[in-house]
Amino acid sequence: MVRIFFKYATFIVAYIFFTTIAFAAPTTHDAFQVKVTGNGQPIIFIPGATCGGDEWDATIAHLAGKYQCHVLTLAGYAGVPALPNGPYLERVRKQIIEYINDNHLNDVILVGHSIGGYLSLYLASEMKDHLAKIFVVDAMPFFAGAQNPNAPDTFSESKAQKMLAMYNSMDDEALKTNQYNTAKFLCRDSTYWNKIATWGAQSDRRTMAYTMSEMLGGDIRKQISNIQVPVIVLAAFCKMPEYPGFTRESVVETYSDQYKACTNCKVHVSADKARHFIMFDAPEWYFAELDTFLK
Repeated sequence: MVRIFFKYATFIVAYIFFTTIAFAAPTTHDAFQVKVTGNGQPIIFIPGATCGGDEWDATIAHLAGKYQCHVLTLAGYAGVPALPNGPYLERVRKQIIEYINDNHLNDVILVGHSIGGYLSLYLASEMKDHLAKIFVVDAMPFFAGAQNPNAPDTFSESKAQKMLAMYNSMDDEALKTNQYNTAKFLCRDSTYWNKIATWGAQSDRRTMAYTMSEMLGGDIRKQISNIQVPVIVLAAFCKMPEYPGFTRESVVETYSDQYKACTNCKVHVSADKARHFIMFDAPEWYFAELDTFLK
C-alpha cells in the first residue's frame, strides 16, 4: 500500500520538474513577481513549481475582492525572469518575509500549493508574528521522505546537475510534451492540461532542477512543531484502477505521519475526486474547505 503511494508521489516529482489596487513591491524582491487585488485581510498565494500565479485565478474570483490578495509567481517559473543562481527557495523565503515586513502586512494568511505549500510551512515555522493562518494544498514538509523513509535530508548538487542535464537534453517541443503527459496524470480535468504544460515549458530549466532538488533535500518535519497558527492541509486522493493498493487510507496514513509534529495542523483528504491540482479537479470541495477555514 505504501509502495503504491510512493509511485503516485513519484509522478508528482516528475511534474514538479517538468478591481486591482495600486501596490508596488520594492525592486529588491527579485525572487518573485506579485499582483495585488482586493481589500481586507491580506492573503499571500504561492503557486506550485513551474506554475504561474494565474493558477489561483478561480480562487481570487471566488473571494470576490473581500481579501487583499497578493498573488506570487516565483522567479524562473512560467516565463518570469530567473534568478541568476541558487539557492532559490531560501531566497524566496527570505524575500517573502521582507515583503511582509516592508509592506506592513499583519494577520497574513498563507495559501500554497505543492512547492508553494512547502514554502508556506517553512515560513510559518520561523515567523512568530504577522501570520494568522496557513492553507496548504497537497504538499508535505519532507516530500522525499514519502517516497523513501531513508531519503537524505541534504541538498545534492550532483542530483540537481543531473536533473538539469535531463532538461537540457530536450528541445522546447520535447519539454512541452513531457510536461503535458505529466499534467495528464496529475490533473483529471483535461481543460487545464495545456495550461499546466505551458507553464512548465516556459519555465527556466535550471530553476526547475534546483528548486526541486532543494525541496527534496529539505526536511522540515520537526521544524513545523514551531508553527503557532492554525494549519489546514488538503491532500489529494483519486482511485486509480491500475494501483488498487493506493487507497484513501494510505494517503491519510502518509500525511498524518508527515505532519505529526505540528499540533496545529489538520489534514483533510479529498473524496475520490482530486489529483495533485485539487483546485482544478475538486473545486466545490476545495472552495468549501477554504471558505470554512477563512471564516
